[in-house]
Amino acid sequence: MKLRSFFSVLIIGVLVLLGLSAGGFYWLTTHTPLNLLAGGPTTTPAAAVFVSKRSPLLASMLVNPDRLESLRQIFASPEERSRSHAEFEQIKKSLLANTGLDYSRDIQPWIGDEITFAVTDLDFDRDSSNGKQTGFLLAVSSQNIDRSQQFLDSYWQKQAAATKSVQFEQYKGIKIAYKKLPESKQKPAAIPPLNPLFPTATSNQAPSFATALASNSAAPENNRSFVLFANSPKVLRDAINNLQASNLNLDNTPEYQKALQQLTQGRIAVAFVNLPQLADWQIPQQTAEPNTQNPLNFLAVTVGINRRGLLAETALVTDRQQTAPPTLSEPVQALQYIPPASPFAVASTDLHDVWTEFSSLAAANPELSKIADRAIADIQKDWGINLPEDIFNWVKGEYALAVLPGDSNSADWIFVAEQSPDSENAIARLDEIARSKEYSIGSFTLRNQKITAWTQLTTNPNYDGKKPGKSAIETEAKGVRATVGKYEIFTTSVEAMDEALKAAETGSLVANENFQTSIEPLPPSNDGYFYLDWPNSRGIWEQNIPLFRLIELSARPLFDHLRAIAFTSTGQVEGIRKAAIFMRLQ
Repeated sequence: MKLRSFFSVLIIGVLVLLGLSAGGFYWLTTHTPLNLLAGGPTTTPAAAVFVSKRSPLLASMLVNPDRLESLRQIFASPEERSRSHAEFEQIKKSLLANTGLDYSRDIQPWIGDEITFAVTDLDFDRDSSNGKQTGFLLAVSSQNIDRSQQFLDSYWQKQAAATKSVQFEQYKGIKIAYKKLPESKQKPAAIPPLNPLFPTATSNQAPSFATALASNSAAPENNRSFVLFANSPKVLRDAINNLQASNLNLDNTPEYQKALQQLTQGRIAVAFVNLPQLADWQIPQQTAEPNTQNPLNFLAVTVGINRRGLLAETALVTDRQQTAPPTLSEPVQALQYIPPASPFAVASTDLHDVWTEFSSLAAANPELSKIADRAIADIQKDWGINLPEDIFNWVKGEYALAVLPGDSNSADWIFVAEQSPDSENAIARLDEIARSKEYSIGSFTLRNQKITAWTQLTTNPNYDGKKPGKSAIETEAKGVRATVGKYEIFTTSVEAMDEALKAAETGSLVANENFQTSIEPLPPSNDGYFYLDWPNSRGIWEQNIPLFRLIELSARPLFDHLRAIAFTSTGQVEGIRKAAIFMRLQ
C-alpha cells in the first residue's frame, strides 16, 4: 500500500471513529438519567389543554417513570438498589390497584414523558340529589400511538367479554369508551380514595369509568397524544370541549401562565392549585356566595431533582401587589443560641409583621383561622399569655424558635428575640402575668449570665416521709429567661437555657453539617429559614399532629428516605410570593 493511500485510509478511519464517538456521546448525554438533574424533557404540562380553567388541582410528572427509576438506581448504593426497585414496583402496583392492569405488560410499551392528574370539576353532573360528583381526569402521554390504541382495544374487549355494560361513542371526532357501574345510594366521600379513577363495583366515588385517545393538536409546537382516563364519560366530553375551545382550558389562563413564568428552575413535576376552588372541594361552604375577600388565589409548585434530594419552587398568587424583596443574605445571628442538635428551628426577622400578614390571610380563610386559633389557644392555656399581644407585637428584629431533642411528651423549647424599644415593657408584662398566676420570680447565675426563672411550688408525688433527704415540696420551672447582648432568650427549662448559652460558646445549629447541607440548595437571599430534621423530630409531630400519620401513609416511600426539610421565602413581586423548599433524601 502506498504511503498516501495508507494516510487516506487512516484519516477516513479516524473520522469514522470520531463520528461514532460523537454519536455515542450524544446518545449517552441525551439518554442518561442524569439529564433529569437539569429537568424533564418539557417544562409545562401539555395536558393542561384538557383541563378546565376552574379546576381545583392539576399535578403533572414531566418525565417517564422508568427514567426516574433509573436515576434513583444511579445514586443508590449497590445494597440499596434492590430495595429501590421494589419501592418503585410497589408504587406502580398501588396506582393500578383494582384495574386488572400490569404496568410492564400494559403501560410501559407506550407511556411517554408526561402523566397529569386533575380534579376537573366539583360536581360534573350538576345534580344536587346525588351529592357532589367530583370529576377526575388522568392524562398519560403516548410515545407510540399504535401501541396505546392496542392497549385500549384489548382492555375494552376483555371488559365487554365480562359484562354487557361497555359502551362506545364518537364525540367531536374522538372515540370514547366507558363502562357503566352500579349506582350507589351512598353519597360520595369528601376526600377521594387513593385511586379515584378505577373504582370497584361497590365504590361510591364514580358512576362509571371512561377512556379516550386524543391529541393536543391545538398547540402544534407541543403536539402530543394522550390516553385519557376519567371517572365518567361526561368528564371526557368536558376535556374534549376544553381542548377545542382554548378560552375554556387552564393552559390559556393568565394566572396559570403568570405563576409558572416565575418558576425558572429545571423541573420534573408541576402542580397548580386554585385555592378557593380547592377549599370549596375539601370544605364545602354553607353558602353559595363566594368569599370575595380571600386574598389567596393560586399556587404553582415545580419540583426538580438535586443530587441530595428534591428541590421545589413555589409561586403564590395573591391580590396584594406590593413588592417585598428578600431581607437577609445570611442566617440571622439569633441562631447562635440554638443548639446544633435541634431537630426543628425557625429563624427570620420581624415576627410582628409576619403575624400581621398571617392574621389577614387567616381572617379571609375560616378553616385556616380555626387551625391557627386552636394551636395558639393550646399554648396560651399552658403559659397563660396572649401570644399576639405579649410576644409577637414587640419582636420586630431577629428571632429564632427551636425545639430540643428529647421525649416527644416533654420537649423543651427555645425562643430567641432581638431586643426592641418595647421589649423591656413586654418582659415586665410577662412578670406581671407570672405573679398573677402565683408563680415565684427568682434570679441565679448560669454560665456567668444572670438568669430569671418563673417557678411554681408543687408537692412531690413520690414523697412518703420515710426516705431521708426527700422533700415533700418541689420547685417546677414554668419558664426561664435571660438577657444576653442584644437578645432576649426564653426557654421552658433551666436545662434548655444551659444548652442555649452553651451553643453560643461551643457551636450552634448554623455550624451543624446537616443544617448547612439542607440550606445549601436554597437561594442565599431570603427571608429566613424553616428547618426540620425529620428522623429526630418525627415523634414530636406524630404525637402532636395526628394528620402527619395520614400523610406518612400516603407517601411512605418518600418519608422513609426523608432526612430533612428546609424552607425559605424569597420575597414578593407584583402579587406573587415565591418560596423554595428542599427535601433532603437518603
